[in-house]
This record gives sequence, structure tokens and C-alpha cells, in this order.
Amino acid sequence: MMAEKPALPADLQRLVEAVGRPVAPEDVDVWARVREAQDLSYRLRTIVKAWDRQQTQDRQLRERYAWWLMLAMAAQAVIINVVYVLMGAGKLVFEPWTAQTFIMSVFAEIGALVLIVVKYLFTPASDKVLDLTERPKRGRRTESDRPKRGRPKQGRRK
Repeated sequence: MMAEKPALPADLQRLVEAVGRPVAPEDVDVWARVREAQDLSYRLRTIVKAWDRQQTQDRQLRERYAWWLMLAMAAQAVIINVVYVLMGAGKLVFEPWTAQTFIMSVFAEIGALVLIVVKYLFTPASDKVLDLTERPKRGRRTESDRPKRGRPKQGRRK
């Protein structure tokens, strides 16, 4: 071990508080594991921050689309009710099949918009971010990746 002080210039000697024990291979391994944990922590924080920002932007976009779709559905419902009342009052005259087709098509369109809102604007939360948090492979081979040893199997002899 180091029992004696290392010889340092006088201006550096006052900056050095203590000299510890020599660095061993185990210390390097520990330092490497600590550094790897810090790198993984930074990577996870970066991924989570980006995911959070993406989710916030996605939520804001969906809220905007939902607002406009609800406004469109309300306008269509009001228009169809006004047309229906005017037809009942005799102010608008259509053949019965035309009126029925018009009213049914508007209600089908409203139903389709509701389906769009439910299917696309309220999708389940994305959990693909969890795939990104897995530790990256560093060229290590698993047992299934390694080539098999021994003679290759030959075809059946006749």
C-alpha cells in the first residue's frame, strides 16, 4: 500500500487534502456500474420527459378536435330539427321518401361522428414508452444467438 506521501509541487500540495488508497480493478468495476446506472437514469428521465410532452400535446389536439366535432354535431342536430319542424308546419314541402332519407342520413352522420370521437379521440394510453425503457443490448449474445457447435446435420441417406 501507499504509506508515504507522493511528492507533489508545493503549489499543488496545498490543494490536495488527502491521498487515498490505490485504485483496484474492483473499484473500476464499481465505477463502471455506477456510471451505467447514471446513464440509464438519464435515459429513462429523457424518455419519460419526451413521453409526457407528447402526451400533453396529443391531449390538447384531441380536445380541440373533440370541441369542433361536438360543435358540428350540435349544429347538425339543430338544423335537422328546424327542417323537421318546418316540414311539419308545411313551410317546406318534400316528398316523404326525400324527407325520410334526409333525416336518416343526418342521424347516421351524427352516429358516425360519435363513433369517430369514441374510437379515435379516446384511444387507450400509449404504453409503448415502456419498450424504450429496457436496457439496450451491448453486443452480448444470448444462448439462442450463438452458433451451434459440432458437425452440421446432413440430409438423410437413402
